[in-house]
Amino acid sequence: MKKLVILGTALLALNAIASEGQLKFGYDFSREAKFGDGENLKLKKGPTLGAEYIFDNQGEFEWGVGAEYKLSSNSGKLKDKFNDKQFRSAPVYALGKFNLVTTQSGNDALYVLGRAGYNFANEARELASDVDISGGLYGAVGLGTEFGPVSLEALYEKAGFSVKDRVNGERERDSLDTFGVRVGYRFGQLKNDRGPKIVKEVVTVEKPVEVIKTQPAPVKTIGAKTVELPFSCSASEKKCVIRGFKVDGRVPNEAEARDLGIIANVINQFAEGGSIDFVGHTDSTGSDAYNQKLSVSRAQNVARLLKEYGLKNTVSYGTITGRGESQPVDTNNTVQGRYNNRRVELFFQNVDFENVRFVDGN
Repeated sequence: MKKLVILGTALLALNAIASEGQLKFGYDFSREAKFGDGENLKLKKGPTLGAEYIFDNQGEFEWGVGAEYKLSSNSGKLKDKFNDKQFRSAPVYALGKFNLVTTQSGNDALYVLGRAGYNFANEARELASDVDISGGLYGAVGLGTEFGPVSLEALYEKAGFSVKDRVNGERERDSLDTFGVRVGYRFGQLKNDRGPKIVKEVVTVEKPVEVIKTQPAPVKTIGAKTVELPFSCSASEKKCVIRGFKVDGRVPNEAEARDLGIIANVINQFAEGGSIDFVGHTDSTGSDAYNQKLSVSRAQNVARLLKEYGLKNTVSYGTITGRGESQPVDTNNTVQGRYNNRRVELFFQNVDFENVRFVDGN
């Protein structure tokens, strides 16, 4: 039991902060060295290679670190318009993203980004006898979008560097200004859970987070074709509601799980065909993103428990969704109200009960 608790805590910690990595390939359409004495030097445009790691890619704001190396054609150094090699530039930075639009599939369709760090620079061998070049502060701003595992960004950068004259010892602070695009290949946790308030997932029957040892109560019949439903069900709405979740709980308590056993027995004895949709809900405790994940987890575990009670295969699962805290049925200002809001709703779609009449329980 202690191992299960430790494992569950570790999984929750990993789930709370989702991360991703990116390999970045880019191209600078404009490169210009701006010197402290007012002179500018146009450099040849060229490709870039980089990598980024996003520590937390959930919600409106994401942050991480990255590095990039600028290249010219057939060279790892920047060249001027005469094809002379000038210097190397390799910024290392912290990055932040603010997501403006997130789609229902979890892609950040529009975001603004910023970078801040240090630009590592040194002179090309051809300049080594005249000057020493060292790095300086680095910053960048841009706009981006994501579609599946691919990101596309337009980026303006200002990479500082300094030039020291070896003859007179004078040093001037200069900058490399660039504009280009970056294409990233993303891997890791790619979906931002902030976007969709309804998450549909394929049902996979797994072991619940918590083990509930209880036996379902027998189905109570009144006459040959009349069946009494558990208190949590409504015959007229063709819906059952499972409560009994703790504030951060992912499975119902024993009493509510017992209702699930009755529901499974009713379906197995009297139903043919159709499907069941599961919709999870939370109270207002916690963040929107956390509650969204929690509501989906509750719906998944109720679906798993129903399978464990031996639900027959002729009745299929429809959708498993989570609504987070967005659809309360009671106030979140009282203990009882929050208890009522922590629930999973089961909707019976086109389930044929062979003309059995159900009576709502009391």
